[in-house]
Amino acid sequence: MTDFVFRNIDNSAGSATISDRGAHLLRWRPLSQATDVVFAPSSVVVAEGRPLGGGVPVIFPWFGPGFADGHGLGKKPNHGFVRTRQWHLDAESFSNSYAHYSLTEADVPSDMLPWFEGDAVPSFRADYEVHVADTLTMTLTVTNTGATPFSYEAALHTYFHVSDVSQIRLTGLEHAHYEDATNGFAPCEQPDEAVTFDGPVDRVYASTAAVELHDEGFGRTIHVAKSGSAQTVVWNPAEPYGVLVNDSVNEEWRHFVCCEAAACREHAVRLEPGESHALTQTLSAA
Repeated sequence: MTDFVFRNIDNSAGSATISDRGAHLLRWRPLSQATDVVFAPSSVVVAEGRPLGGGVPVIFPWFGPGFADGHGLGKKPNHGFVRTRQWHLDAESFSNSYAHYSLTEADVPSDMLPWFEGDAVPSFRADYEVHVADTLTMTLTVTNTGATPFSYEAALHTYFHVSDVSQIRLTGLEHAHYEDATNGFAPCEQPDEAVTFDGPVDRVYASTAAVELHDEGFGRTIHVAKSGSAQTVVWNPAEPYGVLVNDSVNEEWRHFVCCEAAACREHAVRLEPGESHALTQTLSAA
């Protein structure tokens, strides 16, 4: 089994922990905040082939079970293979505020390539950069290094630490259209009001707007800005699905909300040879 390496990033403005496995950021706290802004479960299962929980899983090259040509593909593992792969850290640039990871097709089992039917076997490079300070900026850049085009889906699946999900308001998505996965992916429109969480929420919003999570319990507002993304995914499983997040702690779902920049489904990215696409998400809290 490949070793699991967890790296602490700590400076005068903020701190974070990131794993080489999955390039998975587990937690982040700006110095101004008494508690972490990015949610880490109270326990994390470390096992070969199993993704880490909470934090910010990097979703690539498919979202959920994959989606192409109007059809769900039922691909496994859920949310793509990079969450369980060993990424390469650029040791020379690693510092107390910055980490740069990379991954190519050579790091992926051949039976997972190509990932979408109809595409040739892709040659790609994925670069993931994390800047840690009083803000947290994460950028996933994918480059087509081959001679044929390919498509992919991606997201930065951020778990935000909240005092009580039932008391959270998410603003910035008013009047945006979304698909509701809790109701057969029915098309809906967000009314002129905040998103609230009084039951399971699993939605893909068509929106490029920044959003804010208002948390009176922690006395803070989390600002989420993004680029390279036409969608925002909002998720909290509620009961009984919350046990999937943490096998050993009941009702831990009450203390996170997922809100993430995404490029999936009809907004999947198509790269011609030599092209790149960057998906960026920037967080702050006050």
